[in-house]
Amino acid sequence: MTDKNGIYLSVDGDDAVRVIIENNIKIQTDRIKISEELIGELEFDLSNYEAVLDRIIEETEPLDGIGEYSEEQFSNVSNAALELADGVRENDLTSGILLRATVNKLLDFEDDGTAMCLMTTMSNIVDALREPLDTRYILYKYLKSRSEFDTHEEWLWKNILSEGYFFRRDYPYEIINYDLFTNEPKLSQVFFFDNYADYFVFLFLKFAKQQKRVLECPCCGKLFVPKSNRAEIYCDRIIVDGKTCKQIAPKLARKLKQRNDPLLEEYERAKNRNYKRVERFENSGGSRTVMRYTFDDYKAWLDKVSEIKRLYLQGKVTADEFKSAILSS
Repeated sequence: MTDKNGIYLSVDGDDAVRVIIENNIKIQTDRIKISEELIGELEFDLSNYEAVLDRIIEETEPLDGIGEYSEEQFSNVSNAALELADGVRENDLTSGILLRATVNKLLDFEDDGTAMCLMTTMSNIVDALREPLDTRYILYKYLKSRSEFDTHEEWLWKNILSEGYFFRRDYPYEIINYDLFTNEPKLSQVFFFDNYADYFVFLFLKFAKQQKRVLECPCCGKLFVPKSNRAEIYCDRIIVDGKTCKQIAPKLARKLKQRNDPLLEEYERAKNRNYKRVERFENSGGSRTVMRYTFDDYKAWLDKVSEIKRLYLQGKVTADEFKSAILSS
């Protein structure tokens, strides 16, 4: 099980054992929660990733404006793509490994010496590097929408199955003779991934079968999966001084009730308005006629303004500072 670079995964409900292979060597084996892996991936900051990708895309333009490409240009694009994957790896091992595996697979091609061959490979590399941006938006959209439906079945039929084309993928697997969870002798099904989108879409489909709720924490603005069927409102993320949203939010909520503050209403309107901007841009396919506003732009803004809202309610920032943050997008 170490002949390919990527990730092997054995799944049991929301639990999974993940084996990460790099340079044909097993570098990490760990247990994960599928729901935590999905939502955790949405929290990585890829704003710098987008800027680097834009520069790589510029590098793929033909030298003569028509169709002339050079070996040096191809080398620059390839090296930049691998460096970008390694940069992601520093903070997000899983995604970095998957991106590097995909790029290396694309670079393993038979060069026929034509400019068309170089152009096609560079185009495929750019498409692979776009996948985290596109996939993260789609995952966020579908996970967020779960809170908008009363039942799991309604969510599946109206929001997931109606757009099933995105989920139609091949998920190669192997049968091994031991259990990744226990290491005991057993015939087990292990899935293999060397592609970002395939891995996270697979996790999403496994999550969707679990019939769990997804909520948006009113305190930090991030998605979370309640740990029980009790009426949970806030998440368990540590937000300040070692305390979680669940610990500090009730006190802030009381302050919300005590003040009829138009800024808090403007904050909620801005959240909806900016998310609609993301949807317009994503649905346009990146058209230049639509103002660029990506999921990562929205996420960066939401993280910032949610923190300032908390400080505002604690009296640590002024109304003007809070208003400026709301309008900063």
